[in-house]
Parts: sequence; C-alpha cells; structure tokens
Amino acid sequence: MKIRKALGTSAALMAVLLAAAPTASAGGNWDYGTSRLKLSNGYLWTTIAADWDYPTEQPGGGVYWKMDEWYEKNDGGTITAQFGFSYHGYSYNKGWFTQNVNTTSHEFFNGLGFNDCANVVGWLAVQGQGTFYNAPVTAC
Repeated sequence: MKIRKALGTSAALMAVLLAAAPTASAGGNWDYGTSRLKLSNGYLWTTIAADWDYPTEQPGGGVYWKMDEWYEKNDGGTITAQFGFSYHGYSYNKGWFTQNVNTTSHEFFNGLGFNDCANVVGWLAVQGQGTFYNAPVTAC
C-alpha cells in the first residue's frame, strides 16, 4: 500500500513539473519549427530557430531567434516579391526582389527578440497577385 501511494505521489509531482516546464523550441505545420505553404507555382517555406550566432541574450534572459523564409518557384512567369512576417500585429519585411521560374529566393531575419508564444506568420507579397501567408510558427 505504501508503494502505491509513493508511486502516485511521484507521478503527480512529475506531471506538475512537466506542465510547468517550457517547451523546447518552435512549432510549425511541416516539421518542428517549419511551415510550408503550397502555392500554384511553388512552395513558400518559413522556419524559426534559436539564433545561437547572436552575441548576447535578451534582457531578462532568453535567446534571440532567427527566421529563414524562401520561395521555391517551379512554374509561371517572373515575379516581383517581398518576404516578411507578422508578430503581435506588426509586420516586418525586407526589400523587393525579382524571381524567375526554377529558382529559389531566400531572406533571413536575425536577432529577433521574440519573448512569448505568440504566432509568427511568414508571408510573401507578390506584386499584382497579393500576399500569401504561411501557417504560423512559434518561439515555444
């Protein structure tokens, strides 16, 4: 009887500790930390990971984050586009670029100070076609 009670108490304590522990990294719809959106002429990818190359930690602790977005264009004509992401209702973007068929374009966002589990949504704006939003990833 004492063994069952000790096991029950240990299991309850372990459940509380696991519930309180932070998750290891990021979520996504394709793989751990990665989301992929199939478009009519290719695939838009968004990844998020800890930015171990960033020289400092965030105020109050924690790592900075990095995102990599890329578009694999395998059909259609030349486009003019821009990568970006949204976080807490704010949008961040990089400059416009042109892309031809059968090429891949990349953009990197480094040293990002994500400090909660809010969704980060990568996007690709294409002139004349609109903005395409990837499934969210998170820093948790």
